[in-house]
Amino acid sequence: MGELLDRLLSLTGVLEDWILQIGDAWWVHLVVYAFAALDGFFPTVPSESTIVSLSSLWSSSGRPSIILIGLAAWAGAFTGDNLGYLLGNKIGWERFRFLREGKGRRAVEAAENGLRKRALVFLMTARYIPFGRTAVNLVAGAVHYPHRLFWPRSLLSTFVWAVYSCAIGAVAGAWFENNHLLAITVALVAAIVMALVVERIIAAVHRWLDRRAERRDAEAAADTEAGSAVETGTGVVTGSAVGAGSAVGTGPGADAEADAATTVHGEDSPA
Repeated sequence: MGELLDRLLSLTGVLEDWILQIGDAWWVHLVVYAFAALDGFFPTVPSESTIVSLSSLWSSSGRPSIILIGLAAWAGAFTGDNLGYLLGNKIGWERFRFLREGKGRRAVEAAENGLRKRALVFLMTARYIPFGRTAVNLVAGAVHYPHRLFWPRSLLSTFVWAVYSCAIGAVAGAWFENNHLLAITVALVAAIVMALVVERIIAAVHRWLDRRAERRDAEAAADTEAGSAVETGTGVVTGSAVGAGSAVGTGPGADAEADAATTVHGEDSPA
């Protein structure tokens, strides 16, 4: 755990220095767009970290434009989602090694279940789960989930994600506006913590929805069985009544009544 933390801190330091160097460049928005797009099917690209850091830098120094950062992130994420969908549709998700094992494989299984049970909710929340965004894009294409339903939901979910990422950086940067480097550090740490919290909340919500769906299915099955039992019981009663009526109509008493009727008719008949 300590080794992983050291690596994260080292990577954070590198990212901070890089963000401070490119913050004033005119092409920084193109970098945001490219990172957000690549993250749609290649999850190791630090798209969210870059957006959060640049938003923090804007909050503490006024550069670069957070509006343009947000728009670039939104456009890039939407592009990446649809490229991921296209790749999944053409070649499937199995060719991506990181999705065949570990967290990637679990993300694929969750994406398959999520698209089958509650596509809108899953498309909105998958990008906050590790490997979730990549998995759901590729799986949606692989299982031929209708693109006419996919793209508007992707448009909405990428907008929410872009606003969320920019907001984290802006808030953290406002706290430490006199220290750009510290503002970026706090923003990155806050983004990691928020991602962990949101992931736990989303996982809990999906488990709750699964349990509710299972209870609803169980109740529907019980109602179906009860209805079948009632129909079967009604058929048995009706059949028994018909059988009883037949027995009455063909028994000894019925023969006696028939003989009496014959006698009466015989006496009334002319000689």
